[in-house]
Amino acid sequence: MTVTLLAPLWAANARIQNAANNAPPLQAGATDKVAVGLLQTALIQTGFPIPAGPTGNFGTQTAAAVRAAETRFGFKLDAGIAGREVLGALDLAMRGWSPPAGAHWGGLLAKTVVPLAQRKVGKAITALQDVRNMLSFGAFDFVTADGVTMVALKTHFKLVAPGGTRAGSEEFITVSTIDPLLGNFRALQRTLANSAMLRHSICTLGLDTAAEAAFGGPVLFGPPYSDFKHDPVAVTNIDTTGVNSLAAMMMHEGIHVIDRPSGDDAIHISEFTAAYETQSATNARHNPSAFATFAAHIDEGQDRPRAQRYGLGAGRPL
Repeated sequence: MTVTLLAPLWAANARIQNAANNAPPLQAGATDKVAVGLLQTALIQTGFPIPAGPTGNFGTQTAAAVRAAETRFGFKLDAGIAGREVLGALDLAMRGWSPPAGAHWGGLLAKTVVPLAQRKVGKAITALQDVRNMLSFGAFDFVTADGVTMVALKTHFKLVAPGGTRAGSEEFITVSTIDPLLGNFRALQRTLANSAMLRHSICTLGLDTAAEAAFGGPVLFGPPYSDFKHDPVAVTNIDTTGVNSLAAMMMHEGIHVIDRPSGDDAIHISEFTAAYETQSATNARHNPSAFATFAAHIDEGQDRPRAQRYGLGAGRPL
C-alpha cells in the first residue's frame, strides 16, 4: 500500500511521492533540487520558515524546518528527514487540514483513549472468565448464566449454550471455544499497556486512514483518528468520531497485532455488514470487529442481540 500526496504543489512529482513512502525520504544532501524545492515551498507555505527560501539545496535550514514540522505535528524528532510522516502532514495542511487549537489527534489522542479501551477489555475478560469457571465445574447452567454475556457470545462469536440448538454457523460454548477468546483479550490487554505499540504517525494505507496495524504491530494512528470535525477536502473518510468509536478502533487494530489470521478477507468482516451476522464461529474468533464489539456489548450491559456497535459505521458519532 502507498501514501498518495494530493496537494497540487507536488502531486505530479514522482520523487516527492516516493519520499512520502520512504522510498527513500528526502534528507540533507538530497540531489533532486526540484523535489527539495517543492519540500521547501511546502514548509514555508505551512508556517515553517526557511530564511534562504526554496533554493533546492537540502541543508541545515531545511533540516531545521523539517524538525519544526515534526514538533508541530507531534512526530518523533530525527535529523530532519522528510518522509511519510512529515510529507503526509504537510500535504494535509496545504489542503486545508488544521486541527483546532489544543486538539489531539492520532497517537496523541490514542493515549487518552487507552483507559476506556482497557476498561472494556477488562470487562470482556471478566465475563469470559465467569463462563470458563462455570465450565470448569463440569456443568454449564445457561439459566443462571449472565444474559448479556450469553447474547453477546451468540451475536459476536456465534457461540451458544451447550445442550441447546445451534445454527450451522454456530458452535457450542466449551472450554476449547472460550479459551482462544480469553487468550486474545489478554494479549490485547498487554498490547494496549505497551506504549511502544501505539504510535502517532501517518498510516501506510493513506492519509485518510485513521488507524492500522499488521501482525506484530505497532498500531499506527493517523490524522483521521481524532475527536474533531475534519475538512472534507483534507481528510475524506471520517467526520466526527466519538470516544467509544475511538476505543473500538483501538481494540480492533490491537487484535491485528496479536492474531495473524485476523487480516484475512474471509475473517476481517465489519460489524455493520450482513455478513457479520452469518460469519462462522471458527472465523469470528479471529475477527477483530467481533472482539471490539463484544467488549462494547459487555461494557454497555444490554442483552438485546444488536447492542450498540462503535466501529466506523452507524455508531461512530456516539
